[in-house]
Amino acid sequence: MGGRAGRASLVALAVGTLGCTATIATVPGILGPEAYPPAMVLATGASGEDCGTQILLVPLHRPSLETAVARAIAGVPEATLLTDVRISVRAIVTGVYNRSCLRVTGSAAKLVSSVVVPMPGEHHDHHDHHENSR
Repeated sequence: MGGRAGRASLVALAVGTLGCTATIATVPGILGPEAYPPAMVLATGASGEDCGTQILLVPLHRPSLETAVARAIAGVPEATLLTDVRISVRAIVTGVYNRSCLRVTGSAAKLVSSVVVPMPGEHHDHHDHHENSR
């Protein structure tokens, strides 16, 4: 019987330590501390992650969406926000030691000032029209 119990414990341990990844949300907009368009995309595929741990079900650190977003933005120079954000969670659960990671992926962007583009027919000639009328 000791052999069966040992194998059952091994199988339970193997099943308990399996990890998984799941997408929990897709945000089709802008996420970041300065979330106001217009924005210019600097890089696609920017990502950031924050992980949390539990030992014997006592949380030592909980993963933070804010931290994950800040890390994704910090990875691209001049970026101030993320657009088209995808959020996923990965977890390893053993009962004794549990770890979960929150990951955000999106397009890193920066705010740009509004640009006024003249409409066709509104182009003004810079020559003085009064000289031509003489």
